[in-house]
Amino acid sequence: MRNGKIRRFRPRMHNKHSSRRSGHSNKSNGVHQINSQRSNFRNHVPKNPQNLERLVEKYKNLAKEALSSGDEVLNQNYLQHSDHFSRILSEVNEARSKNNLNENQQETKLDLQKKENTPTVEEKK
Repeated sequence: MRNGKIRRFRPRMHNKHSSRRSGHSNKSNGVHQINSQRSNFRNHVPKNPQNLERLVEKYKNLAKEALSSGDEVLNQNYLQHSDHFSRILSEVNEARSKNNLNENQQETKLDLQKKENTPTVEEKK
């Protein structure tokens, strides 16, 4: 008991390595944690272009409202959010166009291979 309270559960460790492991040092000077948090944050960004377009419009509208109410700092904040999501939208669109281009090139290669492998009427005779 601690201060008259009974602890009925063991709190979970937030890092990957529990303190029970022997021979392992949990000290990484925070470098590993910062990098994992950045990559983890990047994974939670929505990839649907329609949602990204909605977010861009939402923050532009909020920026207009903030400017009309006279709050220039909030206006800039919303504009930065809008700019952030518009950059992500352009990255997603570029990646999709590259994927579509690669798929089209692969399809044309397969079509050419099929045409080369199928015998023509003259070859059959």
